Amino acid sequence: MKTGWKVVTVTLWESLLAGLLVTVSMRLIFHLSWDFCLILGAIATATAPASTMMTIRQYHAKGDYVNVLLQVVALDDVVCLLTFSVVVAVINAGSSGHIRIMDVLLPVVYNVAALGIGFLCGYLLSRLLTPARSKDNRLILAIAMLTGISGLCSAFGLSPLLSCMVFGASYINLTEDKKLFRQVDRFTPPVLSMFFIVSGMSLDLTALKTAGVIGITYFLIRIIGKYGGMYLGCVLTKMPASHRNYMGLALIPQAGVAIGLAFLGQRLLPAEIGNLLLTIILSSSVLYELVGPASAKLSFFLSGTIKRETKPEADRNTGKEKVKKYPGKKPVKNAE
Repeated sequence: MKTGWKVVTVTLWESLLAGLLVTVSMRLIFHLSWDFCLILGAIATATAPASTMMTIRQYHAKGDYVNVLLQVVALDDVVCLLTFSVVVAVINAGSSGHIRIMDVLLPVVYNVAALGIGFLCGYLLSRLLTPARSKDNRLILAIAMLTGISGLCSAFGLSPLLSCMVFGASYINLTEDKKLFRQVDRFTPPVLSMFFIVSGMSLDLTALKTAGVIGITYFLIRIIGKYGGMYLGCVLTKMPASHRNYMGLALIPQAGVAIGLAFLGQRLLPAEIGNLLLTIILSSSVLYELVGPASAKLSFFLSGTIKRETKPEADRNTGKEKVKKYPGKKPVKNAE
């Protein structure tokens, strides 16, 4: 709780600055429509936590640096979804010829309602999953609750992504039940695989001729916005120098939420410009996922969170190899 307001501040800075820079640059450099620029800017605020999480697990990284980073990447997508909702409201209101304040505020109210639905379902699940239930029943109830939330939100035009995020966060904080997380985590790979396969099938390679320069510009400006926003946010909140100088490198990945929002944005735009949006996000996501893990690893090295890996050195007296391990990792004896 001591760093709660600081985390919220730096998250707002790094996410919204990236979105603002992308929106303005797309308009000024390429003279694209405001609708396109606003949607692309809203999507630019998102960060994919999966790559960062995998790097943390691989190197067993721990400490205040990792704790703050995890909170930032978790809140990042919340900011993205709220920003995207406001942008969609502005675009819809603009298409009708006039913009009213209520047209912009109502989507925010609806998303707050989605937060309430997610918290309520998380509370209900924490009461339903008693220790006496079997693993199968626990998994069935969790998946049934997730699909129920998604269906309810879709019926009322709310964001199931936001509601499901709050659902998971409320459940784990109420119960600290990590066993269910591991069960669901093992269930997700096929679902994620299908999602990315369908996304890849939507990528039009011929459109890269037109979207190439725009996509590279988006790729670079978003990175500048993320790093610069994190730097400025840490300066304002007086966070440690390691957070200020290196944490922005761990915020580069972008995939799942951004791709999902790109499909939604495609429907709001004319066919040609909508396909351009989808092509930019899909192609840049490939680049971000290639660069992201290496950037996160570099961030951990430079901040001192993990030590640089070294080659095995032979012990002069025993002839056995000495291997430097990462903090938190149990030493492994050499096989003789």
